[in-house]
Amino acid sequence: MKELIGKPVMVHPLLPTDPADRQGHLGTISHVSYDNEIIEVSFEDGEKSLYLTDALLVLKSYRELSRDMTDGYQQLDAKELKTLTDINAILENGTLAQQHEAFRMALSNERILRLVTVSLTSRLELMLPEEMHPYWQKGARR
Repeated sequence: MKELIGKPVMVHPLLPTDPADRQGHLGTISHVSYDNEIIEVSFEDGEKSLYLTDALLVLKSYRELSRDMTDGYQQLDAKELKTLTDINAILENGTLAQQHEAFRMALSNERILRLVTVSLTSRLELMLPEEMHPYWQKGARR
């Protein structure tokens, strides 16, 4: 799935075992196995490591985050709401480089991180009607 190459990801911060010791680190997808199960991630320091898709987090889409913010805004304080709004603006119009900044912003708060990310496995398995971009498609629909 060549569309994944170059996309920003985060190694799950609560990953119990990581021989590369990169929990919570940001990287970029540099290679995808044929069956989309094993992903090679390149990090800013030039190192690379292999991960299963369920060990990696990706940002939700603009529409998903907008919906989640609308549904759960009462549970957020003003600072969290501001951070989510800023992240959502990046998701709507930002570049790939800005998405790395959105990940950094999400790391500021565990609740925000849970609200703005989803596992790569879930993203590949879930095809939302409003997201017809082939980046998120799996199987025969790609």
